Amino acid sequence: MSISLKGLIRSDLERYSQTYKLRGQAYSKWRVAFESFVFKAGFQAVLLYRVSHWFYRIRFTGLAWLLARLNVTLTGAEIEFNAEIGPGMFISHPVGIVIGRGTRIGSGATLFQGVSFGVKSWHPDDIKKFPKVGNNCFFFAHAVILGDVTIGDNCVVAAQAVVTKDMPDGYLAKGVPAEIYSEKGQEVISSWSY
Repeated sequence: MSISLKGLIRSDLERYSQTYKLRGQAYSKWRVAFESFVFKAGFQAVLLYRVSHWFYRIRFTGLAWLLARLNVTLTGAEIEFNAEIGPGMFISHPVGIVIGRGTRIGSGATLFQGVSFGVKSWHPDDIKKFPKVGNNCFFFAHAVILGDVTIGDNCVVAAQAVVTKDMPDGYLAKGVPAEIYSEKGQEVISSWSY
C-alpha cells in the first residue's frame, strides 16, 4: 500500500510530537508543525527528502536532484532521492547523515548525526549493494551500516558502531566492527516509554 506525500509528512510530524511528550513539554499539533517546518533542521531534511522522492516517483528526476542537493546545503543531510524510506522518519540532528541511493528503511526509523548507510566497497560486485532496514530501528551518532546487510525490526545500532553483517529482529549492535547482541535492542527500546 502506497502512502500519499501528505500522509508521509503527517506521519513524520507525529514522530516529532513524541519528543515533546518524552521531554514533558507542552505541545499542540500547531506548535509541533510550526516549529518543525521553521526551526527543526532534522524535520526539514526529512521533508526535503520526501518531496524529492515524490518528484523521482513521478519521473521529474531533475527536480528530485535539485531538492536533494538543496537538502545537503540547508541541513547537511545527504539523503538520495531514490532511497526508499517508510513513514514516521525522525532525524534528531541531520548534519553528516548519508543515506545512499539503494538503501531501504522501514517505518519509524530514528537517526542521529553522522549516520551513514552505504556500499561496502567500490568493487563492481559491491557498488550496488545497500542496506535494508526494518521498522522501529534506532541509529545513534556516527553509526555506519555498509553493504548488502539486513537489519530486522526493533533494532538499535549504538554510536560509532560499524555494521557489516545482518541483525535479526530486536538485536543491538555496538563496536567496530559491530558485535551483535541478541534481543538487547528490544530491551533498550522497551525501556524508552512514549
